[in-house]
Amino acid sequence: MAEIEFRYEFRIWAETLASLRKGLERLAQAKQTFSQETYLISSRTDWCNAKIRSDLMDIKVLLAEDRGLEQWKPVLKSGFPLQRSVIATQVFTSLELPPPVLSRAEYAREQFLGEVIAAEPQIAIVHVSKNRYQFNLETCQAEFAAVTLNNLARDTVAVESADPDAVLQLIGELGIAGEANTSYIREIKQVLNLVSA
Repeated sequence: MAEIEFRYEFRIWAETLASLRKGLERLAQAKQTFSQETYLISSRTDWCNAKIRSDLMDIKVLLAEDRGLEQWKPVLKSGFPLQRSVIATQVFTSLELPPPVLSRAEYAREQFLGEVIAAEPQIAIVHVSKNRYQFNLETCQAEFAAVTLNNLARDTVAVESADPDAVLQLIGELGIAGEANTSYIREIKQVLNLVSA
């Protein structure tokens, strides 16, 4: 099994980033994908990216920061039903919250959201749709995405790679190196006025 590379990421947001999309399209051909995702936003941390996508519970946590870049570590990717032990020791631990009493041995997706997550006042459920254009650029991957966060429209552009120097070089070439690096979690909290950690 190949060793997982923890990639460094730089991400910016705006009402529109169409000019950056055009710039990326001049560098490489885009692969377009669309997804509907459910983010679990904890009031206790800005450093846990927990979402349900394609019926998978997918969690990454911030591992390190380097020269303004964020390095995210995948800690869980599991299909439903989720085992009680996974919810208690992986989901809630990553969200930096104490686990609730869990009466079932396992939880289907709707049971997990309706009985476990909706009952926790320190977790906000946010519905996110993404129309993504992904670009492979040598050692980097870049994306432009038109996103809705609970029906609020935003654009985002991200660059990521296991090589932080490659990310820094590309964001310099794109002219965005001076922008704030803002993860999905912090952008969602900011634009939806959710309580921050």
